Amino acid sequence: MIAATFASCSVEIVRVDADVFIPPLFLVGMMGAGKTTIGRGLARAMGREFVDIDQVIETRCGVRIPTIFELEGEAGFRAREAHVLDEYSRKSGVVLATGGGVVMAEPNRRILAERGRVLYLRARAEELYQRTRYDRNRPLLRTADPLAKITELLVAREPLYEEIADLVVDTGRMSVTRLVHRILPLLLSCDKPITPVSDLPPLECL
Repeated sequence: MIAATFASCSVEIVRVDADVFIPPLFLVGMMGAGKTTIGRGLARAMGREFVDIDQVIETRCGVRIPTIFELEGEAGFRAREAHVLDEYSRKSGVVLATGGGVVMAEPNRRILAERGRVLYLRARAEELYQRTRYDRNRPLLRTADPLAKITELLVAREPLYEEIADLVVDTGRMSVTRLVHRILPLLLSCDKPITPVSDLPPLECL
């Protein structure tokens, strides 16, 4: 695991042949950590496709995530989340923003650890609260004390984020542009064995 502690530098992203499988880049972290905004910035800088798992689920279901929670419960949502993760982890070159709770399921952690590079975007509970307190699309935060809930979730999830992370970056108060420039050289220095997509079992329909 590499922690981001040095300044940004100029990076040249090399495009490879379209037939070459490029392992996905998985962004993990709590709600409000910046996975979607930073993921879009990284995808743009690298010329890759960006996918947000939550947005895929909402598009396919035709409703927002809180409605899915109301109709199917958290277990139903997590099943959909696992299916989308499995599906998109097979795509070449994708930058994939995952849901905050995706790491709670061991099969999901195995997919993340084996099929691509994992970037953990870390933030303190207070920072996460400030970023999410007006967001009504967070069903787990519909509670009398959202900060306490965020702290509880962070305590449970952070060891799992760290367990699978290849890179850890503190988002803090840095702008998205600066964070992207800081992360790019770390990605180029990160090398790990990846399970070839041809060796994966066929995808089952949900």
